[in-house]
This record gives sequence, structure tokens and C-alpha cells, in this order.
Amino acid sequence: MNQEELQNLLALSAIAAIAPDEIQSVEELAAASPEIDQELRSLQNTAATLAYTETPLDVPAGLKQRLFNRIQQETEVLDFVALRSGELKWKPHPVKGLMMTVLKIDHQKREISALIRADQDVEYPSHHHATGEEIFMLQGELIDRGVTYKAGDYLYSKAGSIHAPTAIAGCMFFVKTSLDDNFLE
Repeated sequence: MNQEELQNLLALSAIAAIAPDEIQSVEELAAASPEIDQELRSLQNTAATLAYTETPLDVPAGLKQRLFNRIQQETEVLDFVALRSGELKWKPHPVKGLMMTVLKIDHQKREISALIRADQDVEYPSHHHATGEEIFMLQGELIDRGVTYKAGDYLYSKAGSIHAPTAIAGCMFFVKTSLDDNFLE
């Protein structure tokens, strides 16, 4: 290793911009050489004081409180969640002609609960269920396996099943299914 490579390695180590095992190697190198140790400590001290050389920025009023509120919301484990109909955020579904609003995603169980709405007649592509899928009809009609389902009807497709329902315009339903379902078409 030449002098320039050593200087670069020491500088990167001083600001922790290299992998921990590489930093450990630099520390071992510094422990074996008083000159390298002195250079490394000097670079670490310089790096530690850089933040103090800048003029502090003016923080907008209320930013700190908003930040703490957001951190609090994101770290709380809620035992109750309520969404009002006016709070639902409808987005285009991956299948053209459908809109969806996600109610809950459980990453541990790999499940999603959502509302699906068909604004036009849509043939949902054939898909394979990684786990069971539950559908509860809220409005309109859904045709699955040749049967028409209406508001108040419940459908369950077991894990491993395959189907391709048709959502009729004005249809809306609750669905709970796997994040790992696969389209076959």
C-alpha cells in the first residue's frame, strides 16, 4: 500500500465511511505504528469538529414538535385502529379498472386487508392463492366460478386455489388475502 492509499484509508476510517472490518484493520495498523496512530487520531478529531464549523440553520417553528409527534405515531403499537370512510385513500389497483384502499398490511403474516371497487366491468386475471382469500361483498355484483355474488355474500378461496372473478361496475368488496398471491396470465 502506497502513502496516498494509506492516507485515503485513514481518512475514510476517521469518518466511518468504510466497512467495520476495514475500520478494525486500520485500528490494528494504527496500534502497530505510533505515526499512523497519531495521523488517524488527528483525522478523527478533525472530523468530529466539522459539524461545529457550520452556521446553525434556523429551525422552522413547530418542526421539533411535529417531528416528535410523527415519531410517536410511527412507534406506537396500537391495539385499536379506526378508519372513517372520508379518510380512505383510493388508489388505482394493479388491475386496470379497479380502485383499492389498503386498510391493513400485516408483514409478519404476509396478509393484506383492503377494499376493492370496480368502476367498470373488469375481468380479474387468473391468480393463485398463497394462503386463503376472504371476500365480503358490500355493493354491486361479483361473478366467480359462474356464480353471481351480491352485497352481504361471503366468499372463501383456500390456499392453492386458482380463480378469475369478474367485477361488475359499481361493485365494492372487502378482501383479505396474501401478499404472495401470483397472477397466472
